[in-house]
Amino acid sequence: MGNISANKLGGIGLIIGPGLATLLYLVIFVALGDAGSGNPTDFTEFTRQSSLEGFLGLLPGISLVFFFYGLVVLGNNFKDGGNNEPLYRLGLSGAFFGILGILIATSLGAGVNLDGITVDEGYESVLNLAAGSIQTYMGIIFSIGATLLALAVSSNKDGGLKIFAYIVALVGVINVVVGFINILDASTWETTFIVTPISYLIYSVWSVTLGLDLVKKS
Repeated sequence: MGNISANKLGGIGLIIGPGLATLLYLVIFVALGDAGSGNPTDFTEFTRQSSLEGFLGLLPGISLVFFFYGLVVLGNNFKDGGNNEPLYRLGLSGAFFGILGILIATSLGAGVNLDGITVDEGYESVLNLAAGSIQTYMGIIFSIGATLLALAVSSNKDGGLKIFAYIVALVGVINVVVGFINILDASTWETTFIVTPISYLIYSVWSVTLGLDLVKKS
């Protein structure tokens, strides 16, 4: 087996990580159809996912592990001669716990679709509510982390990458505000529901640009 540099593997992680996760979510909820009710606050209606949807739903969490590795490698590039490395490390902590929240929520979602088990009726609603609550709060933590990461990156990049980092920082701030509104008042979920997929699409494109830049350094 040949040797691969940290920058190259980290760059690949940034390219495929959030991009693959976003693509898989689009396939599951757009191409294959949403597995829940049309109302994001309604946890009483439940439609069991198909085997294909359940399998695809497990993959985004795995791809985000590659994404986090890419963030770690990117941060290592700021250690020697970089700016705001401590700010980047703090943002990395936020990203870690945000990704951890997604993994936990994904695990709970997988439990909803388990076959061959005997449990009390209505357990699906409880698991879905728990997963939704975890993902909402951890989404705030992730957005804070993404904002700090973007600000740190902006001080180490030039041109388009610098401008893009400022855009991501702004998106992160918007997500934090929307996240706190959603935590305090769930009735806003229907109105703000579209913010999350748009934000993660922007995060994904930004991650790809960072990954390509990192691969060039390998």
